[in-house]
Amino acid sequence: MQKAWSALISLAGAVALSACSGDGVTTVRSKGGATYSAGLYVQSLAQNGTNAVVVRNSPFPEEAVIEALRARYPGGQYRFAPGTPQGWNGYTVIIGFGGPPIGNQNLCQNPNQEQPSLPARTTLVANYCYGNRLLTEVVRRGPAVDGPDDPRFRELIGQSIAELFTNDTSQFPDIP
Repeated sequence: MQKAWSALISLAGAVALSACSGDGVTTVRSKGGATYSAGLYVQSLAQNGTNAVVVRNSPFPEEAVIEALRARYPGGQYRFAPGTPQGWNGYTVIIGFGGPPIGNQNLCQNPNQEQPSLPARTTLVANYCYGNRLLTEVVRRGPAVDGPDDPRFRELIGQSIAELFTNDTSQFPDIP
């Protein structure tokens, strides 16, 4: 119960601070609640092999989303492909456009779960999954984008994935 209240207070603080942001972009990051330790090493996991990508409810073609992912890492630090690609590392990025899923599930558990959408905003939820286990999750909201060529679209996708792949070393302050 203590963790739930802490999370709620943190979320409320993040929402309050985002109201001060000039560009109106909000990012909320969380790690899986199952304490699956792979979340500590997510950068290393994502760099090995090719990450499968599932795109849900996108207003733009799936390939445009995958190209935005690849554009964020043009040197090939991370590799992305739709479906179950050759050289798949066993991990999947699920990007769902619309708000967070309703209820107490995530897109790793139920990738087809309904996601409410908000008018005049672009909202996406990105989950990094191992099977149905959630490693990390990012919810990012920003102004509406006009299309896949809109620089805000690439920024929304790119920053979401950068945040998704951030190693969580907060409980180990000596690890850089």
